Amino acid sequence: MKKNKALLIILLTLIVGCNNSITVEEPTNESSSMNLENGVIMKEVSSDPLGNELNYPTGDPAVSSQINVWKPGFNSPWHYHPYTGVAYVIQGELTVNYDTETSIDDKNSEKNIITTQTYKAGEEAFLGVRDTWHLSQNLGDEDLIFIVTWIGEKDSPVAVIE
Repeated sequence: MKKNKALLIILLTLIVGCNNSITVEEPTNESSSMNLENGVIMKEVSSDPLGNELNYPTGDPAVSSQINVWKPGFNSPWHYHPYTGVAYVIQGELTVNYDTETSIDDKNSEKNIITTQTYKAGEEAFLGVRDTWHLSQNLGDEDLIFIVTWIGEKDSPVAVIE
């Protein structure tokens, strides 16, 4: 049901682009609504949250988008992305723990959290950090919903899992 809500929100945002704002509500036992407005969510960003400069793939370019809906308490495995992605949190908070010291070639060693970033719904979109081991979490008490559009290469994975 939550996945359908997220897809409905995206579709309504695209369809009602000429309106200044819309409110999407789903009947539940609790009062829940999301107010979406037209506007810029990212402008002229050229580095990720760790300060790495944006660069483009060298092979055949391909763009992939995904929506993620994570329940409270979700923890991803350690992984890294060989490409940059534009990420936007729609609901909840995304906590990302980075190991900036372990080489991406070292898939079997123990990873350590060196720095942590939290991205909240409604904040500016951000560039996903590439070539850095990290694990992501939903530490909040509501579903985390976020979208990532990867600027990758054709027939190549957007994530490498430990």
